Amino acid sequence: MSASPSAQRFRCSLAALERGDVPVGTAVPARYWLLVAHPGPWPAKPIEADFLSEVATELSAAMGRFGARLQLIRRHGRQEGELVEADVGADGDSPVFLVDVRRGLVGRATWRRPEDLVALAARFEDLPDPSPEPLLLVCTHGRKDVCCAIDGRVVAAVLDDALPGAVWETTHLGGDRFAGNVALLPEGSQYGRLNGDVAPQVILDHLDGRVDLNRWRGRCSWHPAAQVAVHDVLGSEPDVRLPDIAPPRVETTGEDSWVVHVDAGERTSLRQVVRTMSAPHQLTCSGGSKVQALYSVTPG
Repeated sequence: MSASPSAQRFRCSLAALERGDVPVGTAVPARYWLLVAHPGPWPAKPIEADFLSEVATELSAAMGRFGARLQLIRRHGRQEGELVEADVGADGDSPVFLVDVRRGLVGRATWRRPEDLVALAARFEDLPDPSPEPLLLVCTHGRKDVCCAIDGRVVAAVLDDALPGAVWETTHLGGDRFAGNVALLPEGSQYGRLNGDVAPQVILDHLDGRVDLNRWRGRCSWHPAAQVAVHDVLGSEPDVRLPDIAPPRVETTGEDSWVVHVDAGERTSLRQVVRTMSAPHQLTCSGGSKVQALYSVTPG
């Protein structure tokens, strides 16, 4: 006999789907990313990793000058803590990536000592070996949320088959309730509610300029109101494509309201965005109840 729903372990992603939570507007705010290859174990927060303990203050300060986001990453396909050649090279160095979303570039380097990361965190304006080649981050941070581990590992596996060499498992990407979650860097878009059946097509379509509006969480370099406004423009103006849209201009009109100017070529679309807050819900598998932002958008 199967367990009743009340007896089963709570899954935040299933609860969010039942509530009808909307992913757009939830992309984590980060214009710069520092991606550090490390096989594990992963702590609750990347900066709390044991190997960073002696440089945590200096590294936080260096990243803070740019507002950079720290992510630990590892290749898919082995257990936590198991080293593979892609994680650690023959010389003992490990990959590190510096991502500038605004310029659409990824800097590539290596690190051996934690002090190397502090020095690299000062180089977002002078990226080492810059390239626009995409990186895909798939959240598999089970210590943070069980949905991310269950859904994320499947998504990482199928994407690794479709785009070998571009896919990394990573620590928390926010929006646990939308697992599986993927960030496409350096472009900056994030997707949620991906699974093994749809993930390859959704991501390949996105790389070709086609957005799955049911799963797109937004672009991490944009204000949430801009993410919502662009989502509405893409849904209502089918000849507009995401790659053609310039960074939206956001005008604050109140504590919880904005007018967003969305420029695509010679066309400008205006959207009014208003934010309200939901009733409290359990938004993660292990956390307490919290409110969530709800957005409404109208032309004008």
